[in-house]
Amino acid sequence: MICAWDLHHDSPDTVKPSKIPFSPPQDVPSVTPEKRPASTSFRIQIQAHTHWINNIVLAQSNSTLVSASSDITVKVWRPHSEESRPPSTIGVHDDYVKCLASPAAHSDWVASGGLDHKIRIWDLNGAGEKLQIDLGEDGSNTKGSVYALSARSSIMASGGPESIVKMWDPRSGKRITKFVGHTDNIRDVLVSQDGDTVLTASSDQTVKVWSVTAGRCMFTLTMHNASVWSLCSDHPRLSVFYSGDRSGLVAKTDIRGIDLDGGLSLALAQEHEGVNNLAVAQGYFWTATSSSSINRWKDVDLDNELQIPDSLNQQRHSSMTSRSRIPSPSPRSRASATSSNQTSRIPLNSVLRITNNAVYASQTTRDAEATTTYSGASMRKVSEAVLDQEPENVTPVHNLPEETVEGQNGLIKHVLLNNRRRVLTLDTAGEVVMWDLLKVCSLSAV
Repeated sequence: MICAWDLHHDSPDTVKPSKIPFSPPQDVPSVTPEKRPASTSFRIQIQAHTHWINNIVLAQSNSTLVSASSDITVKVWRPHSEESRPPSTIGVHDDYVKCLASPAAHSDWVASGGLDHKIRIWDLNGAGEKLQIDLGEDGSNTKGSVYALSARSSIMASGGPESIVKMWDPRSGKRITKFVGHTDNIRDVLVSQDGDTVLTASSDQTVKVWSVTAGRCMFTLTMHNASVWSLCSDHPRLSVFYSGDRSGLVAKTDIRGIDLDGGLSLALAQEHEGVNNLAVAQGYFWTATSSSSINRWKDVDLDNELQIPDSLNQQRHSSMTSRSRIPSPSPRSRASATSSNQTSRIPLNSVLRITNNAVYASQTTRDAEATTTYSGASMRKVSEAVLDQEPENVTPVHNLPEETVEGQNGLIKHVLLNNRRRVLTLDTAGEVVMWDLLKVCSLSAV
């Protein structure tokens, strides 16, 4: 099932055709930092596939939705069309289709990858398959399944259980290069707008930053302590990105500094289950897990003030003689720190260790009553001024989401009784229900 929801956000890049069958009310206010948006409301749903939908992407200026399913099909749905046609199949794989990639907002093609060891490129205007890339054509690749895919107009990246990032030319299908460094399944991949930076998430608990020009891994980020399942970024060079792992932790990381020691990673939220997918827009981010519900959380600006205890501030200044490259907070930063309220400060115990070589800001010496705040931009290297100590438990910025889009409980098991008329089902909430197949109704719940 594909469901559409009104977020009640005014997005500048959203195309609004003249006739939309489920357009939002015109009196819905736009989102501002001072005003929370209205609650998410249901738009429309459609039964698109006969098996799990593993991925969806928007294409052709958000007017086309492409879906990939374990029923081995790739389908296109145009909900804004005046004819209101059901989703149509544009391609078929030989096994489960796991991922999709759309190169640009106005592109006329989409790529799909599956367990059949193939990447296929489909024309969105009805011309069928444009290109096929066989990852196992030489017979030596037994782990060529595609679990992650990202594309730009001139370059495409794929990843899977073989732990190798492969770069492809989507026009010719030829492999450009490959990146070796991960030690486990690659679960997600992103390519920057210029095609030069590649971000990968892996079950080896790391996020790696690769340079296509340099042909190597630039940074290995280790802020997660569990398999990293999902990535998301709205930054053109991927310098600010979000990541979710198997334990449910969502982190936001800023590596805009040339020196990685100047990076900052923050624990934003903690889900109860592994984070399968992330989305960000208009000052919020959404998390999708194996639960049928989706959570909305308030985003955090990493340029806000970072709470630094006075004891750590003294250590920082005492080490300035040997580490003169550590930036000092500007008078403007001090003024903003003095006048800022508590809600604009990033708590130190939410900061994650971005690399294995990074130094934690010691939380054991934290003084709750005497803290100094500096801007996140000016204090990116505060960890250099403190001792290398393991922190206490990291506390995510948000304990609870601002809103939950409730979904129905999914059926995970069923048993047909001997009379062939009644069936017992078990759902994701643990509820057992008996159904009458002829009357099409439930009889009892346990």
